[in-house]
Amino acid sequence: MTSSVSSSPTSSPDLLKTKTYSRPYHIEIGIIVLFLCLTIPSLIILSLIYRRQTLPSTSSSTSSSFNEHFHRISLNNYPNARCMDNSIASYYIRLANNPHARWLIYFDGGWFCYSKDSCDFRRQYSPDLITTKNFNEKKFLSGILSSFKQYNIIYAPYCSSDLWSGSSNLTHSHGYDIFHAIFHQQNYFHHAKQLLFVGFSAGGLGLLLNLPDLFPKFSPHIDLRVVIDSAWFIDYSDNSNGISKINQGMIYWNTQISSSCQLESRYKCLLGSEAIKFFPSSVKILIIQSLFDLTQLQLDKMNVNSYDFSLKLRDNLHQSSHRISIFAPSCPLHGFLFRSVWTKFDIKQRTLASVLNVWLKRKKRFHLQLIDEHFYSSYCPQSHDDNDYYESIF
Repeated sequence: MTSSVSSSPTSSPDLLKTKTYSRPYHIEIGIIVLFLCLTIPSLIILSLIYRRQTLPSTSSSTSSSFNEHFHRISLNNYPNARCMDNSIASYYIRLANNPHARWLIYFDGGWFCYSKDSCDFRRQYSPDLITTKNFNEKKFLSGILSSFKQYNIIYAPYCSSDLWSGSSNLTHSHGYDIFHAIFHQQNYFHHAKQLLFVGFSAGGLGLLLNLPDLFPKFSPHIDLRVVIDSAWFIDYSDNSNGISKINQGMIYWNTQISSSCQLESRYKCLLGSEAIKFFPSSVKILIIQSLFDLTQLQLDKMNVNSYDFSLKLRDNLHQSSHRISIFAPSCPLHGFLFRSVWTKFDIKQRTLASVLNVWLKRKKRFHLQLIDEHFYSSYCPQSHDDNDYYESIF
């Protein structure tokens, strides 16, 4: 029709103009429809992929009968497994509905005391951190412990105040004894295919100290993985406040150090860059560490705006990057995985949940590293409940 009109010598200019512009109009409509047909399915597919990567695959939905409560088990048969107030230490366990052979073992944190005076202060002002007397038989836990529904989980509360390292009846420091009693209690891991050790703060330091002697007891066929949450300490020579307290504490606690660590300065066995040297090369390690860790800054009496500390921490992580995977945002806080919003932390729009998910899926040795190099590419969500919990343990 358009051809006949445009070729007609009697057609008016207005009619000719109208007909001439009708063809591009229909073409544009067709292009838009075609574009929508192609992009909408693509967007749907991409959103599904993103959703799968946002939460670990281990947190997939389970049946409505899933028991979210953890049950308490006391270490009655181990006389040295005692808290700071001499109460019997205990841990919590939750078994998955399906008989998966995957385990998550979580060691909690909560600062430390390093002398009689500092421990007396802790007894007076933080009594819940030195005892199991107020523990319930059942417990509901949030953060990563509520996300990994297809994992069997052991949660070890921290009541020894000694970075899980002490063995002293004199000072009631038995973190080392409690740590190893948990693994002697029952043969939970006989059919395990994967063991995921997670340590927050003092719990992370406890893993760095104790795991080198524990690893040989597991079958070489088990996939061993370690997540250190906010426990990558550095030897900050410009400020020795924190190191001096830890040195004093290690004597007070009668700290037990792995025989594989023969460093002259014993405190260096706690430093991440040194401690990982004593882990078998087959063990996969993920470090989650804020470059503006409030507790480490407090320990070293540093200002939160001190970029010098953050730069040295960043460089120290880089020096070990050949051995570890890293998630290091610039969030002014301490601890990630205990928080209800732990999945939402991100660096350049790569969430912590997606990083952990990829890291858990990879079978072969590889190192995934995400560091906020210039201190402005991090998203740090906040939750009042999480802040209340943090304040209760520090």
